[in-house]
Amino acid sequence: MQFISQSVQGSVAVVVMNYKDQNAFCGPLVEELKELLSALEKDERIKAVVITGGNEKYFCTGLDLNWMSRQNHNELVQFLIRVTQILKQTALFPKPLIAAVNGHAFGLGAIWLCAFDFRIMREDKGWVCFPEMDINIPFLPGMIALCEHGLGNKTFREMAFTARRYAGPEAVAIGYAREAAGKDALLPKAIELAQFMASKAQPAFGLTKQRWAREVAKIIDELDPEAIRGQLPGK
Repeated sequence: MQFISQSVQGSVAVVVMNYKDQNAFCGPLVEELKELLSALEKDERIKAVVITGGNEKYFCTGLDLNWMSRQNHNELVQFLIRVTQILKQTALFPKPLIAAVNGHAFGLGAIWLCAFDFRIMREDKGWVCFPEMDINIPFLPGMIALCEHGLGNKTFREMAFTARRYAGPEAVAIGYAREAAGKDALLPKAIELAQFMASKAQPAFGLTKQRWAREVAKIIDELDPEAIRGQLPGK
């Protein structure tokens, strides 16, 4: 893969994203993530997964607007629909999925993280933020459902409506992140948690997770395509 690398520690896959430093979502990155998650789901050796960014300053900064500007209208609509599908695929991923949030996570990057089972953030660098209310972009129905699923209504309302930036310890305090760790401890802590979660029984874990997120998946499939087309009317 061009933008993603992985290694294996015991039964844990460690995935590193490296797309233009900021890992903003473009078509090729989304397709690589979809392919990787599908492969890891089928790999019986892998019992849990950690995902992080290769640049210590960024985890994922949302959408790659420069890449999007080069797409025609139909391509853009189909890309955004595929983006919603990576959110669904992540939420339904049947194995424990831990994010080592090594730097900034903005917009869609922060929304995507809500589909992970656990989030560990840097305590000394990086913010998480939903900036949509400041840049006049409404959340899609599936994004709202996913964020409420991953954060709870109270935390999502506070983060979404205020568009505040939260550092690692603040994100822990409001319930976005499980814990915060220093630069050198972040990935080891995430791997340690993944190794612990890898021992959880299957298929009970995967089925419970998928049943819990099934309404999120339904909303993404049924409501998001229409909402995307409504927000991007044809010329």
